[in-house]
Amino acid sequence: MTYNALLPELQVLLQLHAAGELAYKLGADRRQIRKTPQLKALHEWLLAHTESGAITRQEEVSMVPPLFLDVHPGHIILDMCAAPGSKTAQLLEMVTAPASTSTAGESPEGLVIANDANRDRAYLLAHQCRRTAAPCLCVTWCAAQLFPTLGPDAGGKGTVDKGIFDRVLADVPCSGDGTARKAPNIWRMWSTHGPLTLHPLQLSIAARGAALLKVGGLMVYSTCSLCPYEDEAVIAELLRRGKGGLELVDVTHELPGLKRRKGISSWVVLDDKTQVYVPEALNQRLRRSCFPPTAEEAPGLHLDRCMRFLPHDQDTGGFFVAVLRKVSAVTANMVSDAA
Repeated sequence: MTYNALLPELQVLLQLHAAGELAYKLGADRRQIRKTPQLKALHEWLLAHTESGAITRQEEVSMVPPLFLDVHPGHIILDMCAAPGSKTAQLLEMVTAPASTSTAGESPEGLVIANDANRDRAYLLAHQCRRTAAPCLCVTWCAAQLFPTLGPDAGGKGTVDKGIFDRVLADVPCSGDGTARKAPNIWRMWSTHGPLTLHPLQLSIAARGAALLKVGGLMVYSTCSLCPYEDEAVIAELLRRGKGGLELVDVTHELPGLKRRKGISSWVVLDDKTQVYVPEALNQRLRRSCFPPTAEEAPGLHLDRCMRFLPHDQDTGGFFVAVLRKVSAVTANMVSDAA
């Protein structure tokens, strides 16, 4: 990558920065920017503005999930698996944006709770988000699937508390196979073991997020994996256990310039040796929820409303995003079964 090749992009970058645009893309990776002498000034500019909190550097496709949360100033938001904090920074920008009814100097009323299960990553999260100087941030250290529901059972009627969060982002731990272009070792070492092992954790986190969500609120579930065990299988089981309390939202009309593929409702479940049948010894690992819905069940789940972002469509990493709305209180066993 040469300076001359990047010059047009640098000019656009400066124009966008001056115009106050939210995001821009460079056709060079982190190493090229750091090692190319002609890009020294750009590298120093990026470092200075990153440290000050003026900009955040992240992969562009990872910016997508918060964009579908429809965040408004004043919302109370939970970012369940937040580290290292780039999506949290997006949410903070959205929730602290000046409302049409706000007055100059008025403090934002919204709140973002950014959580991570790992202590070191939670510390990194706090350090990264401190750059934003946002007054409405709270960082917590807790296993996402055990995050407190912050309320008792609703009158002992078998439903969990209606929740306190207007928006929930569940960008769950995943196998990361969608990042294989920038991390080829992931593809070389990939097997079904990782996704099958992660599936129950992902489901329990998503179920907890649904319980914490207000009725009428939105939850975005996302992974940087394209494996259906981690994607549509989790969403399908979540909808089953919600018993009508959750619905997949059709967002195909939003961000029309963003290329995406529809979610799938048919796939094959393989064991570690890529065998289709399920040996008795693997019954605990290959959960029933990993398997696709039946032909009769599939139309009612609307899994085609999920979104798959493929690397070759627009030069990004691979990503999966689903938007769910809580239409009524969910049953208490939805959370306990998932856990």
